[in-house]
Amino acid sequence: MGVESAIQYVRTSSVRTDIVGSLCPGAESTSELLSAVDASESAIYDALSNLEGRGLVTSTDDGWRLTGTGRLVADTIHRQRRLEDHLASDPQYWEHHDTAVLPRSFRCRLAELEGYTVVRGTQTDINRPVREVVSRVESASHCDVVSPVYHPEYEAAMPDNADSRLVVSCTVIDELLDSEAGSVDTNRYEATAVRVTPVPYALAVADDWMILTLPELDGSWPSAKVVSETDGAISWARDLFARLWDDAVPLETYLADL
Repeated sequence: MGVESAIQYVRTSSVRTDIVGSLCPGAESTSELLSAVDASESAIYDALSNLEGRGLVTSTDDGWRLTGTGRLVADTIHRQRRLEDHLASDPQYWEHHDTAVLPRSFRCRLAELEGYTVVRGTQTDINRPVREVVSRVESASHCDVVSPVYHPEYEAAMPDNADSRLVVSCTVIDELLDSEAGSVDTNRYEATAVRVTPVPYALAVADDWMILTLPELDGSWPSAKVVSETDGAISWARDLFARLWDDAVPLETYLADL
């Protein structure tokens, strides 16, 4: 039985799922499982027998424990549950925004955006998301920012120091070159490093917060922001920024190649 079918087999039974989850920390005796799992004694014995028959648990001198396959199944179920909880926090946002713009490895880690909130504009306060970004960026001693579109308030708020980095979209640079000014101010920041690459999302991350903006399904840029202050979310955002930074080229190099 493949791992995928084993996951389905376990998840179609709450008793099997609870047993596998209970064994994640380590081996447990039958009596411990009977106390930990909310099911009848016969249902637990039956589930243990079936899980053992499918190679997911095994009986040892220390009690029941997960096999190698069982451990992989348990880890996958844990990640699925985290993602389900993540989506349930704001299902409307994830339904209407394009997660496909994120690299697949980061979509698989999306549940790491723990404790997030979605900041939206309202009819009486349409600029609330913009203020959220500006206030956080202005108050940060340094931060990393990914900008897919030009926004003067964001530009003005960006810290200018050697510990900050900015990635801007090729589209932003090209539009500036096509404007009446026909040039890009390469001296806008004295210390902040600026790189250029195609940018499909907006991102900002500092020591104690992160902000993510995904396009809507039709490609338009919304104002709603995903904001989190948890360590897991900040680590996710830092890793995502690092990937984009490595793919980007210095602004001067991009302009020289035009």
